[in-house]
Amino acid sequence: MSLRRTTGSSGPGALSRPGLLERLGESDPLERLGALSWRRPANFARGSGVVLGSFAAILVGLAVTVALVGGIAAGVTHLTKTSSLVVVKSHGSVTETMTIVTGSLTGVGDQPQYTNPTWSVRVGERVTVKIVSYDDGTAPLMGSQMMYDQVLGSMTGKEMVAGHATSSVADSNVSHTFTVVGLPFNMPIPAAPTGKSVTVEATFVPTKTGTFTWQCYAPCGAGTNGMGGAMSTMKWMEGTIKVTA
Repeated sequence: MSLRRTTGSSGPGALSRPGLLERLGESDPLERLGALSWRRPANFARGSGVVLGSFAAILVGLAVTVALVGGIAAGVTHLTKTSSLVVVKSHGSVTETMTIVTGSLTGVGDQPQYTNPTWSVRVGERVTVKIVSYDDGTAPLMGSQMMYDQVLGSMTGKEMVAGHATSSVADSNVSHTFTVVGLPFNMPIPAAPTGKSVTVEATFVPTKTGTFTWQCYAPCGAGTNGMGGAMSTMKWMEGTIKVTA
């Protein structure tokens, strides 16, 4: 910030010469020196004292002005000081593609399985999760799980289902979910048309590091409640996401 002084101007912001000297409490000392030239020597000492007093007043006024300008400069420096807030640096974009297949799968039986269950991304990276599901069966959400019919944590608040943006999937049509509670992030996956696939995409940006577990929260596994078998088996209906700096 600079203090600009304009000569020949008027108004509240103008600093004219007489106004400044009047504020300091004295008239121009140079004019006083001129007036002293015709006075008797007897009065010279008294006149000299007045002149010196005028110079002293000017010096005091200048000191006050310097202090004021210094204070303003210090305030501006404080206001423009670089923020200490941590900003997440952008690391570009990446797409992680997963598929959900069904059939007679080794070790678990006739249950669905996610491929590419474990992957690593970076903080600040735009991560697009693309899931291609071939499962035409439904696993309606129940009780506290019903919240997972909503898209959560995506950059737009929505996901793309077969090219159409949506913020939720009807409970009765949910087949799977891709849920990362620790981030948090959730994608509901609808049932695929019989004999075809459905593609679901959503993008999020991780803002913290760590290793996070993802799971399917739709009861699509073994057992009376559908929560056994593949649902509780790592690299089937659950896996990990590692977020690095």
